[in-house]
Amino acid sequence: MSIAAKEPWRLGLVASTYEAVVATGREAFVKLREAAGVYGELLGLLKAHKWIYIKLATDDNFKAALKQKNSITVAGVVMYLELVSGRGGSLIAKYFTRDLGNALAVADKLKAAGLRPNIVRSNANYVVYIATADLLKLAERDGEIRRTIALYLAEKVKNGTPRQREIARKLLQRHPLFLSS
Repeated sequence: MSIAAKEPWRLGLVASTYEAVVATGREAFVKLREAAGVYGELLGLLKAHKWIYIKLATDDNFKAALKQKNSITVAGVVMYLELVSGRGGSLIAKYFTRDLGNALAVADKLKAAGLRPNIVRSNANYVVYIATADLLKLAERDGEIRRTIALYLAEKVKNGTPRQREIARKLLQRHPLFLSS
């Protein structure tokens, strides 16, 4: 985060002639959260998605609770649900690792469970994911997975970004299995 000023050396590290760096990385998000003050409570009540991003970057307990709420366990592997923009939008479950051998082992576990996992590279990570069709199969067999997916989609319909709301609504309309949960 940088701030423009006539005398930037009075604010912090000089970034350029008229800018000073006042915070970097996590520290920048901490400063934003502190600057919000009582408005932070209002943003929390409104469930503003940008405020949620700030809280995710600064509050480890909030981050852990959100991860647990948006995760399912498939064949002993903890995977995280995510809505994906695409043709009509879809839902996938992802597992992240930095080790290719671990990614291949997880993919083998998922194959043994009758699923069709995919592995892609994402920056320094390998992402093992299963698509909507496999999630539907799992939801039909496992009530806990069905309930978790239904809660995830309902939460996105209520508090997601406009695009997430649209995708979640379409998924719920296409797959009434999740409405009965």
